[in-house]
Amino acid sequence: MKKTDAIAQAVALLRSRTDLGDVAIYRELARRGVKRPIAARLVEFLPTVYCRLIFLKSGLRFPETYRRALSDGTYSPSVSLSGDTLWNEAKKFAEAEIKSGVNGQSLLAIAGRSAEFDAANRMLNSGSKLEDIEFTETVLLWPASGPDS
Repeated sequence: MKKTDAIAQAVALLRSRTDLGDVAIYRELARRGVKRPIAARLVEFLPTVYCRLIFLKSGLRFPETYRRALSDGTYSPSVSLSGDTLWNEAKKFAEAEIKSGVNGQSLLAIAGRSAEFDAANRMLNSGSKLEDIEFTETVLLWPASGPDS
């Protein structure tokens, strides 16, 4: 399956099954034929991609790197998001959706799953201003091969 097809499937599933948690979304994507490592990355990346695009012109500052929590309790070295081809393809897909006029509720259905979105929302509700918020490096909690490994 091509990555763009996997991204489209993941986006559709994230929107249509808001009742499912991340592991269930991952398993459903794998059941539909998306390779497990790609399914895992899409569940991790897509909410963050959509969140960052929603807040693009807000003044919020996001890191351009991520780390992965390792089974021994340490973290991987920092990895550049822009150096990850799946991140770039997911971002391109989301940008195309925004350009085509996808409604805000559809964007929010995915962005709202992001920890960054939740944190920004909580900070705004407590009186913070968007331009004053700078996030620390993203930490991905699943193994690179997915949560079932």
